[in-house]
Order: sequence, then structure tokens, then C-alpha cells
Amino acid sequence: MTTPLSRFASFALLLAILLVAGCDKSPLLAPTQSTITVSAGSRELPSTGTTQITAVVTEQAGTAVQNGTTVRFSTTLGVLDPVESQTRNGAAVTTFFAANSSGVARIRAISGLASGGETESNLVEITVGAAAVNTVTLRANPASVGPTGGTVDLIAAVVSEGGQPLQNILVTFSTDQGTLSNPNAFTNASGEASTQLTTTQQAVVSATAGTKTSSNVTVAVRSGPIVTIACAPTSGTGNCGAVQASATSNTATVVFTITRPTGSSTLRTATIDFGDGSSQSLGNLAGGTATVTHTYAGPSDSTPVSYMATVQATDVNGESAAVSTSVNVTPKPIISPISVTIADSCGTAATNRRCTFTATVTGGGEGTTNAPIQSYTWDFGDGSDDVTTSGNSTAHVYSAAGTYTVTVTVRTVDGRTAIGRTQILLP
Repeated sequence: MTTPLSRFASFALLLAILLVAGCDKSPLLAPTQSTITVSAGSRELPSTGTTQITAVVTEQAGTAVQNGTTVRFSTTLGVLDPVESQTRNGAAVTTFFAANSSGVARIRAISGLASGGETESNLVEITVGAAAVNTVTLRANPASVGPTGGTVDLIAAVVSEGGQPLQNILVTFSTDQGTLSNPNAFTNASGEASTQLTTTQQAVVSATAGTKTSSNVTVAVRSGPIVTIACAPTSGTGNCGAVQASATSNTATVVFTITRPTGSSTLRTATIDFGDGSSQSLGNLAGGTATVTHTYAGPSDSTPVSYMATVQATDVNGESAAVSTSVNVTPKPIISPISVTIADSCGTAATNRRCTFTATVTGGGEGTTNAPIQSYTWDFGDGSDDVTTSGNSTAHVYSAAGTYTVTVTVRTVDGRTAIGRTQILLP
């Protein structure tokens, strides 16, 4: 038989079981007028980034809520894991995954009737991917290409508002000249994306990431080394297309004029190779012009001999240029024989046997020209001392009658000699 007391005990036991079961199923939530404050490890993330989200829940009195209080998180972008977390010492933690997204993630935490108040402290915003881009800075390395063109590296640095480099951000490069190896590139862990520009002309380039575009960067075309060379004989006029070898030395001497004109880059060195196995340094042509004299050997037969003189210039950027001119040396001229004759004024009526002698020189020059004479040395044939004159006439007084042979030796300016003779009869 069941007594009222036993029935009451059974009811109490059942109620306790139901209460325990109810507690297992209902989460512990923050009490009314509690406050939630949410923070993020990073407020700016690349599109594949992650960061920790922390929600601190405090009661009205400012104390931490009971351990195990459930906080639920939500986001407008990306993924949160876990979505629900229990507090420990008043803080609940979850992880935000950007998940290849781009934009602004609004992450909110709620628990019971707790709120963020007027300041919405239970909400945190994280800028993700391209939306986090604040500044794009572009540079070219090197800043210019050579005079015939070349290739430079374009490097775009992408940073957030806080100055942090952003990884995995798509950067689009553009140029008004030349070609890009790839117009699109993603930033690395240092926040840099790169491509290459190949151009033969001055190019203006830029880079864009998200809504931000870099300032324009100009890739210039450097001036190269420029030199000119001119050649002229040291005597006479004209160029070096046909320089006749000297009749006496079978050589030809010419002068080269080497110029670095306006518009040339600054030279480091310049050298002239004469084309005959010899060369000469010209320095850096800082003065703009240099003149060099050089002597070439003439031909050994009737065929002209040609030489190619070349100036090689290298500028301070390592760029090189060369310019050449030809020197054609023609055979030396044929020298005609020297003929010397002597005319006298002795006759049979010579007074005191005084005679005047005049030497006439023909030939000895190039072609039909006469050689220039430096001196005349006279032997009068009577045992007297020889006499040397600069002119072609002289006089002599003989002391006795007789037949005399008069000899004159002429010396040309270039050192050749020739002899002329005549015989006189004095009564």
C-alpha cells in the first residue's frame, strides 16, 4: 500500500530528474544588462588570412560572467569556427577565416540579453583582401633601359591602412609602351607583386590593387655613348679616301678628329684602334674633342693599301658604341732623275780670267716637278777650296791659263745629291 509520504518522495525525485535534464539542454546565457566587447587579433587580413576573435562578457556589476556562458558569433563575410563558444574567465574565443573573400567582415557576438550598448562593442569589422589595400607603391629596377631598349623589373608594394604588407592581393600592371611578361600578379608574404617590362621606348607604368592605383612611374631610355671620327691628311686638303705616300719615306701621316657630341652619355673610356696593329687611349673625351696624328706605311707595290681606324667608346652605364673610318694610302709618286747643267761666262775675253758659273737643276720632284735645292757646292778644278752657295750662281778668278773641269754638287732639301760638270779653256 502506497502512503502519501512515499508518493511525495517519488514526485520530488521525478521533478529533480526533469530539472537536471532541462539544465543539460538549455545553454547558460549572459544575464540581463550584461555587456559584450568583441576584439580581433588583426583588423586587416589577406584573402586567405585568419585571426582570433575574442568576446569578453561582463555582468552589470563589471564582473565576469559565469564560466560556460555561451556566446554565439556571426559574420557577414568569411567563416567563423566555432560559431558558438563558452566563456572562461569571462572570455569566449573563435577563429575567423577569410576563405578567399574580399571585403569588410562584420563580426558580431551575442549571449542572452547582453548587448554592446550604444557603442556596439559587440561588433568588430575586419577588412579582407583587396578591400584592405590602402596604398600601392610602384618602382622599376633599374629605372631605365639602354639606348636600344631592354627589360626592367616592376615591383608593386601593397600595404594596409596600418602600414602592414598584404599577402595574396591581385595586382594589375599597365604600361603605355612595350610589353609586360604578365599584367597580373599576386603579392607575396612581403606584400610585393612583380612583373617584367620589355621596351625600346620611354614607358609610363602603374599598378592597381583593389581600388587603389599607384603613382605613375616613368621608365626612361638612357642616352648611349655617341662618338664621331673624321680623318684628313696632315698636308693638303681633302679626306683620307686617297692619301699619297711620301716619295722619300713611303709613309702617309693623317690626323683624326674624334668628337663626343651633345646628347651622348658620359663616357668612361674611349680608344682608337688605327687598324695597323696599334692603338691609343683617348681618355673619356671630357673636353668633347680629341685630335690624334698617326703615320701609316705606304704600299710596297702599285696597289693602294687600306686601313680601318675604329673608335670604341664605353659610357658610365657600361653601354658601348663604335665608329670607324677608312684610310687609303696610295703608292708613292715616281721621282724623276735630277739633271744638273752648268753655264759659264768665261769665253776668250775673260778679264783677269774671271768666270761666272750658273747651275740649272731639273727633275728630282714628283712627276714633272723639280726638287727644291738646299745648297750648291762648287769645285773649280784648279786646286782651290770648294765653295758652297745657297744660290745657283757663283764666280771664280783663275790665276793661270789652262783647261779646267768645273763640278757642282747640288743637295736637295730631302738630302739627295746630284752632280753637274762643265769644262772651260782659258788662254
